[in-house]
Amino acid sequence: MPTERTNTSPAGDVKELLAELEVPFSPEQVQWRVTNTTNDKKRGQVVPYADPRAYTDRLNALLSPQGWTREYKVETVSNLTRMKRGESILSGKVLVTCTVTIFGLWSHSGTGEEWADDGNSVTSADAQAFKRACSCFGLGRYFYDVPAIWVDLDQNRQPAKTPVLSAWALPENWRKGMRPRARNSDGDPRAEVQGKGPKEGNDGGQKKAISRRDNGNNGESGHGPAEKSGSSATNSDDELDQRILGMEKAVGTAFYHNILRDYGRVNQPKLIRDVAVKQKVLMMLESVARGIDRLEAVLKRIDPNTVQALLTKLQVSSLGQIADIKTLQNVVLGLEELTGSNPLHAA
Repeated sequence: MPTERTNTSPAGDVKELLAELEVPFSPEQVQWRVTNTTNDKKRGQVVPYADPRAYTDRLNALLSPQGWTREYKVETVSNLTRMKRGESILSGKVLVTCTVTIFGLWSHSGTGEEWADDGNSVTSADAQAFKRACSCFGLGRYFYDVPAIWVDLDQNRQPAKTPVLSAWALPENWRKGMRPRARNSDGDPRAEVQGKGPKEGNDGGQKKAISRRDNGNNGESGHGPAEKSGSSATNSDDELDQRILGMEKAVGTAFYHNILRDYGRVNQPKLIRDVAVKQKVLMMLESVARGIDRLEAVLKRIDPNTVQALLTKLQVSSLGQIADIKTLQNVVLGLEELTGSNPLHAA
């Protein structure tokens, strides 16, 4: 949609305002929507989002209720055919355009749509249009950088455990320069085992490749410019230490200590004095967790004999012995190539 700039000059520092609009929401405001499930409904693909009220609260806090406004335009389209529960029905669509204006700055518009026969169709389309308009200002834009991840579902087909957000998606880390990889790196995607991973199929017998806890953390991670810590530990140091310590269960003890040794040159995160190095260690541990998730996903759709043949070719004794990123990368990419599910070759 075209950008409309007002005649008056914006009050305050525009760059500072836009930077604050971009800051991620607090984890308490983030919710997870199931967008896809396995055939047995025990696993689901989820994406993060925030309620429209979180967007409104951020705008009110930065601008005051008098500093911005929104306007809706609602249209309907009739006589559309859709499939619902296996049947073809005659329906229509609700189309909503929302224009958000920051006084003294400019306006942006976003659109939303929903099938008219769905419950709360107008409310859903309104929320979609409002959030899309806000994303043009940077508010909530970071959600587009978080890939969908697979998690266990409960009896209500909701995440059994709240997925863990990547370090860069936390407000305090974002303000310190951490960003998703897509925003600060143009390196070879094969450099790390990362990404959305293959689409899951029927959830058959779970094959545990590496002893670890499934923490559902597949979000992309990044790191900001080098930041030196002082002589005493800061709150940021403590938070990073705790997140790094929590990754031991996610990746397994062997992988955990190898990453600490290779990237931090220590055996305990608290011994790392450089904040940038801690961020790098955390990023690599999250990358390993994503790789293990992808490995477990592809193992569900491949014959064990094929797996063993690849391991023999790569000179890997067993899946349980994998404890370095390069080997994990080669195994995951090799198996995904064999199943045709490598995201690097997806359309």
